[in-house]
Amino acid sequence: MVKLLSVLISFLLFYTEAFVTPYSYKDKDNLKLSAVILSDMHTESNSNSRFLKIGYTLEGVYSGGNSPDVIAFAGDNTMNGQGIEWLDFYGLVNRYRKKSNVLVAFGNHDFGNTDDENQYKKLSKRAIDSYNYYCQKNIDRVYYAEDYPDVRFIILGSENNAENTVQVISGAQIEWLEKQLGECAAEKKPAVVINHNLIYATTGRQSYFGFNLTNNNDRLQKALTDCGTAVVYVCGHSHFGISDGTVYSDGNVTYINLPSAGNDGNYDADEEHGSHGIGMLLEVYDGRFEITFRNFSKGRNIDGYELTIETE
Repeated sequence: MVKLLSVLISFLLFYTEAFVTPYSYKDKDNLKLSAVILSDMHTESNSNSRFLKIGYTLEGVYSGGNSPDVIAFAGDNTMNGQGIEWLDFYGLVNRYRKKSNVLVAFGNHDFGNTDDENQYKKLSKRAIDSYNYYCQKNIDRVYYAEDYPDVRFIILGSENNAENTVQVISGAQIEWLEKQLGECAAEKKPAVVINHNLIYATTGRQSYFGFNLTNNNDRLQKALTDCGTAVVYVCGHSHFGISDGTVYSDGNVTYINLPSAGNDGNYDADEEHGSHGIGMLLEVYDGRFEITFRNFSKGRNIDGYELTIETE
């Protein structure tokens, strides 16, 4: 009943007849899997403006009959981790997602944006329970993986709140990540790792700011670079617009820092590169990823920001 109510509320709060130009795939006949990844939606119960921005973004993701195999979110899906915010967020997601598998990473705002441990315990449980309920999942912790024949998605998450929004990644989580990536390498399969926070010295000057990082940074990065397979690490959190620092490649790892899809005015960016609705389209083919940065809300690609990643 609550699932249905969440979708009905989305129809009451969001309605548009505007045409959004749909995107097209580079080689649809040979496409193995498609995914759209967004970050920092910041659904807020008392902000109808942001609700509309998220609605326009999702409408663009599914425009023209498109339905990616995966739609993934890189954290800060809500502003305060409130139950009503999760209801609004998943109401919009489930209204549009058709047959897409939904993958959700959690960010500091989903856990209350505080350093309080008790708040973390309460809100992380709510985040997990909401994901399981609205998306018919059964995860029991903030990190998990979903496997496909041609790619594995690995979702990381903070295991506590900390000062200055630093993410807490335990040794146990990194050991789990190493196992996941080791399996990918054995199967000659690439991996997409989605985490809210950045890794030091990877994507632009924002990755040097301490409040963007994790507490176990070096070991986390080593797990990625030593795994023996191609990895795309996607994060958000910084709210920086698309720029020459958005993508950083180092050996087998490509680091991508997404702007906030739910906010206008991402830092260090003009309107074209910093408005709401910007995310990435990932196309999986034999031996390569094709990635396009796109403003889904406005129905147009970001000129000059496409890349091909060899995965073999």
